[in-house]
Amino acid sequence: PDPVQLYRFGAMDPPATAAAEDRVAVVLAPIEFPAGAEDDRILTTSGGQVAYLAGARWISPADDLYAASLEAAFLNQARRVRLADRRELPSADVTLDLDILSFEARYPYGAEAAPTVVMVGRARLLGPDRSIQAERTFRAEQSAGENRVSAIVAAFDAATGQFNRELVAWVDGTAD
Repeated sequence: PDPVQLYRFGAMDPPATAAAEDRVAVVLAPIEFPAGAEDDRILTTSGGQVAYLAGARWISPADDLYAASLEAAFLNQARRVRLADRRELPSADVTLDLDILSFEARYPYGAEAAPTVVMVGRARLLGPDRSIQAERTFRAEQSAGENRVSAIVAAFDAATGQFNRELVAWVDGTAD
């Protein structure tokens, strides 16, 4: 078989945890990813065509890498909330329900042009009774700059970082 280069995105070394007794506990529900983007292949689209980058894969399934990057973003940025373990669900104040709707490199100007990485997701904050406290759609786009795998991976990393910063700030300012 042809050799495959492995890539990753997101924070590699999350920070040490800090005392969080006085923070609002937020349980992260399992994150829903689009079927074509959830595994270790790097999804691309061009018009109505969908393909994977040849010879390149994520080091782990994209949904697992993304969940780890979001957890690191909460540890780095959140001031009022903390991610709680799912075992704390009965005593948690809020559940973050996140559906990633798009996680792909789009080629709007043809296969030879540099793609734009697009990440779209809908977040809902659910109260202890599962009622919706708040809901918002987030979108992050990052041009790859070049039509090279390393540039596309860097664009995924940048788009994910932007998406996470906006999501964490929203949860931090909204969850009660």
